[in-house]
Amino acid sequence: MKDFTYLAPTTLGEALDLLSTHRERAKVLAGGTDLMLLMQDGVFTPDYVIDIRRIPELNTLEFDPQRGLLVGAATTLRRIETSPVILQKYPQLASGAREIGSVQIRNLGSIGGNICTATPSGDILPSLLSLEATARIASARGERSVPLEAFFTGVRKTVLQPDELLVDLRIAAPPPRTSGSYIKLYTRPAMDLAIVGVAATVTLSAGDSTIQRARISLGAVAPTPIRVREAEEILVGRVLTDEILAEAGQAAARAARPISDVRASAEYRREQCDLMTRRAVRQAVERAKSAA
Repeated sequence: MKDFTYLAPTTLGEALDLLSTHRERAKVLAGGTDLMLLMQDGVFTPDYVIDIRRIPELNTLEFDPQRGLLVGAATTLRRIETSPVILQKYPQLASGAREIGSVQIRNLGSIGGNICTATPSGDILPSLLSLEATARIASARGERSVPLEAFFTGVRKTVLQPDELLVDLRIAAPPPRTSGSYIKLYTRPAMDLAIVGVAATVTLSAGDSTIQRARISLGAVAPTPIRVREAEEILVGRVLTDEILAEAGQAAARAARPISDVRASAEYRREQCDLMTRRAVRQAVERAKSAA
């Protein structure tokens, strides 16, 4: 690994000034579980590593019934996995975090690092898309907000500029009778990359089980995580049946753009998009029936 200068700012302003100064010569470290491996392999060779873990604003985890959930970029995956409010209000997000690595990795790894690494198989990404999360991005030049669906531009590519930092994520408070699910297909029972990942978030009507709103997202089947709007439209305004689930699953399979590799063929991934979408939607609907 190439020698580098380690920097540990304690305020957001200080971190942004460092990024503005060093730009392409710097990399941000939140947990380091991805970054250190990529540096060891020579994928990244920064002159400066900026550790953001000591910045309080980036470690925020707050929920407000009106404003929703605010999660700082340096918040650990383990904290997300075990947060009582996330387990209750956003179970798909807790499930996605739980699927990443081991407990030791999740105690170090951060939600912001997982997002900014931008691997198509990232377990937490489909859930965040199905929750319509918004990213707050800052630099010394100012701030901007980006829907997370627009944050990813390709494999390991995002909209972040060299002097920009992901500060936090904002997710709306769920309406009554809203819940979700994340389901992952993998080869090994633990610590494996997703072959396919599916997240579903649904809202049911107050009087019956009619689906008022649906959001379905896929991971590991395209260069970026993707929303499946055709499947969402199939579900809205209808009470769930096996026939409707089949329609939604087939729409998800059509939306997928998988590749064949050593872990699975494109055909197998596409078939699993269908089956796993059915499972994820069914589980989300069952949870929504009892959600406050």
